[in-house]
Amino acid sequence: MYDKIMKVAGQMQPELVEIRRAIHRNPELGFAEWETSKLVLDKISGVGIQVERGIAGTGVVAVLPAARNAKTVALRADMDALPVEEQNDVPYRSNKPGVMHACGHDAHVAMLIGAAKILAKMKDELLVNVKFIFQPCEEQPRGGAEPMVREGVLENPRVDAIFALHVNPYLPAGFVGLKEGTVMAAADQFTINIIGKGGHAAAPHQTVDPIIIASHVVQALQTVVSRQIDPIEPLVISVCTINGGHSFNVIADRVSLTGTVRTLNPNIQQQMPEQLRSVVKGVTSAFGADYSFDYQWGYPALTNNSYMLEIVRQAGHRLVGRQRVLTVASPSMGAEDFACYTSRVPGAYFFLGTKPPQGETYPWHNPKFTIDESALATGAALLAGCAVRAQEAWGGETAE
Repeated sequence: MYDKIMKVAGQMQPELVEIRRAIHRNPELGFAEWETSKLVLDKISGVGIQVERGIAGTGVVAVLPAARNAKTVALRADMDALPVEEQNDVPYRSNKPGVMHACGHDAHVAMLIGAAKILAKMKDELLVNVKFIFQPCEEQPRGGAEPMVREGVLENPRVDAIFALHVNPYLPAGFVGLKEGTVMAAADQFTINIIGKGGHAAAPHQTVDPIIIASHVVQALQTVVSRQIDPIEPLVISVCTINGGHSFNVIADRVSLTGTVRTLNPNIQQQMPEQLRSVVKGVTSAFGADYSFDYQWGYPALTNNSYMLEIVRQAGHRLVGRQRVLTVASPSMGAEDFACYTSRVPGAYFFLGTKPPQGETYPWHNPKFTIDESALATGAALLAGCAVRAQEAWGGETAE
């Protein structure tokens, strides 16, 4: 079956490039992926796959059914672009000012369409249901995964395993990167309002200056990382926006800070709201100011199920060879709402190398981010291979 997968995937390569470029030209932000979802519907309709559109707004769910009581494998791709102005000089560059596929979700959609078409051609050999999840809004908290789960994407048929990949510009094209255990961090966000007393810039003694206080808060928050948490525990606290004031000669009465907290350990994550609040309270109190503090829980940490990761590993060995399946040593402090699925269903998340063959490599979310499109067929094959390998691993097991 693996030889057949690679053969069909190779034949589809030109179509996958065409699909990816069409999506790249017409990027859409989270929960606005109307044209992308229509493209998905057009591409996978009429090949024996049951398709439902409009899940969590723009999401698409398709099912390739097998026998009654069969187990179900889900494969997921995220569809949204980023608010980034593209700087690549290519014929298929974004035609929307300030919006770009700078994280490879255009490639993810193309590869999952490819996987759906590959498996549709092998329908008579499948003993598992395969569910294809085209998800909106991965890039914005709280993301599109949770709404899709609430709308039943993991049910009817109930999902027994779920897999997803992400393009990686630092791995050679067509290579697979696997990370045991925790892959990505939990990502929460906070808003701090510092409430002082405004006045004339020439008479600061008559004011309670929230800008001065904000600068102390920003510095003090870093002591949570350096002095309050065990140094072997990964933790990031980043203040990313500061807004306050409206004139060069007026001391403002309020400053707003927003930022993010990234953790790998759930116990550390639970401590963060009160530890941050305590710092803000102490600093503002010392200066005679008031404050408000809001902490929003985001995505949980993304952790791979070891059994499911082994399924990916074995599929990779059969499809691209052992020498092209690499180990990723360290987790990322980035976040992924695929964790909303894996917190409910055993799953695995892996990386597909898409390092450009020449020129400088740009990271995710960069206006010059690009991929080596030769990896598209490999990615489609790997997703399809995960379903086939899961079928082999389960043998004759049926859904409960």
